Amino acid sequence: MFNAKGEFHSDTIVKLTIQGENEEIFIESEQIFINTGAKDIIPNIKGITQSKHIFTSKTLMNSPILPKHLLIIGGGFIALEFAVIYANFGSKVTLLQRKETFLEKEDKDIAESIYESFQQKGIEILCGVEFVEIEDKGDISILSIKHNRQSLRLEADAILSATGRDPNTQSLCCDKAGVELDIRGAVIVNDKLQSNVSHIYALGDVNGGAQFTYVLLDDYRIIVSNMCNTGYNRTKRKAFPSSVFIDPPFSKVGLSEKEAIKVGYEIKVVRLPAAMIPKAIVLKKPQGLLKAIINAKTNEILGAMLFCEESYEMINLIKLAIDLKLSYEMVKNQIYAHPTMSEAFNDLFNVREVKMASSIQVFDIASIYISLDNI
Repeated sequence: MFNAKGEFHSDTIVKLTIQGENEEIFIESEQIFINTGAKDIIPNIKGITQSKHIFTSKTLMNSPILPKHLLIIGGGFIALEFAVIYANFGSKVTLLQRKETFLEKEDKDIAESIYESFQQKGIEILCGVEFVEIEDKGDISILSIKHNRQSLRLEADAILSATGRDPNTQSLCCDKAGVELDIRGAVIVNDKLQSNVSHIYALGDVNGGAQFTYVLLDDYRIIVSNMCNTGYNRTKRKAFPSSVFIDPPFSKVGLSEKEAIKVGYEIKVVRLPAAMIPKAIVLKKPQGLLKAIINAKTNEILGAMLFCEESYEMINLIKLAIDLKLSYEMVKNQIYAHPTMSEAFNDLFNVREVKMASSIQVFDIASIYISLDNI
C-alpha cells in the first residue's frame, strides 16, 4: 500500500508520486481498478476562494468551533443534513438554494412535510437565490445575494458550500490510458463496471452512479462476480434505498408518485402521519409522513418515502418487498413486534379509499390527521 499521488502512465502502468518525497514509482498490472471517489463542487461565486470562512462538509466536521450563524449554499441532501445538525447544536442556520422549489425532485406532500419540520427547528430556507459575492470582514463573512428582487447582505461566521460532488478524475491523466470520461468527468462504464478499456474498471462515486457507500460495496460485488464469472452486474442490482439523516430521517426506495405517473403506471397512493404510530409517540418523535406507491393492477409495491423516526431501518423491508415483487398485502399482514416503528406498515397499507383521480387512487389511513398539539 502506498500513500502517494497516482496517475496513468499508460493503460497498464500507473505512476505513483510518493507524498513528501521526490520519488516516483511505476507499477504495471494486467487489471486496474479506479476508486478515487468524488470531490466537492465549489460554486462560481465572486470571492468564495478567498474567504477564510468557507467550508465543505469535510472541513466543517473538522472545525472545533460552533458557528453562531451558519449559511449553507445548496439544497441537496448534504445541505439538509448539516442544516439539521447545526440547528440541533444551537446555531442559527440559513439554507440558500438557486432552485425555485425546495426538494423539487420529491413529491410535493413529502417536500412540504420536510419543509415544515425545518421551519419548526428555526431553519430559514430561501429558494430562487442569486449569489453575488462573498467578502470577509474580520471574523465574519458577508454573503451578498438577490432574492425576490431584493438585494440582501447576510452576515455569518461560517459558510458551508454544499452544491454537490463531481467524480475525482482530474489528476488521473485518464487520456494516457485511453479511458473515456463523460461531461462531468465520470469514468464511463458498462454493466460490469468496465471502462472502454476492458481491463480498467471504475467503482463507486468515480463512475457517475449514485453516491452512496453501499452502492460502492455493491460495485465491489460486481467486480468480484466478473472476476469469478458468476454473472452479477448492475442490471441485477434492483432497487436500492437511500436515507437522509435529518431529524426525523427521510428514507426512500423505488418510484415516487410523480415518477410512477411519468413511467405510465396506474397507481394507488397510501399515506400515514407519523403521529399515528405508537412507537413514534413513545420516542416523542411524532413528526413526519409515510407514503407508499402501489401498482393498481398488480398490487405490487413500486416505491415508498418514509419521513419518520427510524426510517433508515424500515426502508430495508420495503426494498426487499419491491425486489421480490410482493403484494402490499403481504407487508400489511405481517406480524411486527410491538412497539416498533415497522408495525406502522400494518396501518399504512391497511387502506380505505377516500378519493379518486383519473389515473391515481389515493388512500389515507385517517380522514383527519391527529394534531401534534394534542399529543
